[in-house]
Amino acid sequence: MSSTWDKIANWWDQKLLDGNDMFLELILPTIDELADVKPGQRVLDIGTGNGIVARRLARDGVDVLATDYSLGQIENARRRTEKSAHAAQIAFEQLDLLSRPALDDFAQRHPEEFDVVTGSMLLKELSDLRPLAEFLPKILKPTGRAIFANLHPAFHKPGAHRLIEVVENPDTGAQEIKGSIKVEKYLNIGPVQSSALRGQPEPLTWFHRPIHELLEPFFDAGLALNKVREPSFNDGLDTAQAQSYHNFPQIPMQFIFRLVRLPGQ
Repeated sequence: MSSTWDKIANWWDQKLLDGNDMFLELILPTIDELADVKPGQRVLDIGTGNGIVARRLARDGVDVLATDYSLGQIENARRRTEKSAHAAQIAFEQLDLLSRPALDDFAQRHPEEFDVVTGSMLLKELSDLRPLAEFLPKILKPTGRAIFANLHPAFHKPGAHRLIEVVENPDTGAQEIKGSIKVEKYLNIGPVQSSALRGQPEPLTWFHRPIHELLEPFFDAGLALNKVREPSFNDGLDTAQAQSYHNFPQIPMQFIFRLVRLPGQ
């Protein structure tokens, strides 16, 4: 995973800058709500990419440790953060979320240190969620929370596809464009190659999980689900691009959930 991200890190950085519409309109406002950070708290941002979430939370007066497995991503995040008014509040570290030895070493250095853990658009790239799930109770404070933002697994690729239809309005006789989602499969989908953005130089391997498989490793690790949000674009239609997700306001783009530690865990 890291080698691919290192190859496309600069391309992604130029595409996202400080956030595309999905981040600015859906992910960041929801993370703001569910993280509910307070000045002086400690945040761990995993899979930070170019640091979009880390910079957003730092403006609220928290200290952020931003991690990623890709050194290319970390370098871009560090470069962008240097220009931020909150650069002193953000530190960076490489972290492999699939390596139990790396996670154990990190947890030993940061035992029950973090009030909040955030992760955006990363779970689908992990072949195994159990190392991450077992790691979280070790580094979260007893009152801590973890927030993960993901493409909604029920309504988006690889099992679901957008359909565009031209229909005639029976009341006016005018032709109208209607959008819907066709779900071909959901429960059992193997790893797929996917280009998240049009023109991406190399595809990434994605691991689809239905919602119960997405959450179960965290439950098994002693975490509980206490908030879910399913935001969609509702800022008006995109008449220039019929396939735009802005034209599907009734279909949630994101599945964003908050986990907390169970008492005694």
